[in-house]
Amino acid sequence: MRIIKSLKDDEYPKAALYHARIAARGVCVNAKGEIALTHLLADDQFGHRDYYELPGGGKRVGETVLESAIREMEEEVGVKVKLLNKIGIIHDFYNLIKQENYSYYYLFKVVKEGKRHFEEREARLINKIVWVPLETAINLYKEQLKIKGVGLLVARRELPILELVAKSFDKSA
Repeated sequence: MRIIKSLKDDEYPKAALYHARIAARGVCVNAKGEIALTHLLADDQFGHRDYYELPGGGKRVGETVLESAIREMEEEVGVKVKLLNKIGIIHDFYNLIKQENYSYYYLFKVVKEGKRHFEEREARLINKIVWVPLETAINLYKEQLKIKGVGLLVARRELPILELVAKSFDKSA
């Protein structure tokens, strides 16, 4: 998978040493053609969180990145999925927590709905899961670019992914 974009964190002061994190994320499409977004609403070291993010999370030891993405769709969205395509990688930084991220993005089709089962951290951060048309998600991220903090960093990371997916949908239509 290729790196689509490399982004810097200009929202928080630069840190001296960083640890690397591999994350697996998904653009998860249901039968209506809508995609799943997690709505985060919490207060933590990043300040007040009130923004949208594609479902996903960190790769566990012993998992492939794809296996991690599939597991995250089950945990956060409560769905079984089928891989449609590998989208790409976004490389970015979170200075506040001294983290360098490699986020691997996949396009999934929902094949079965089930029940979400959040981990403790996810239960604290995730307010709800919403299903929206792709164009609505793109517009939500464009609005999110106007806020400060980690929500802005997330929008910068994920908007290019959604725009790539939209282009691929346009070509296949």
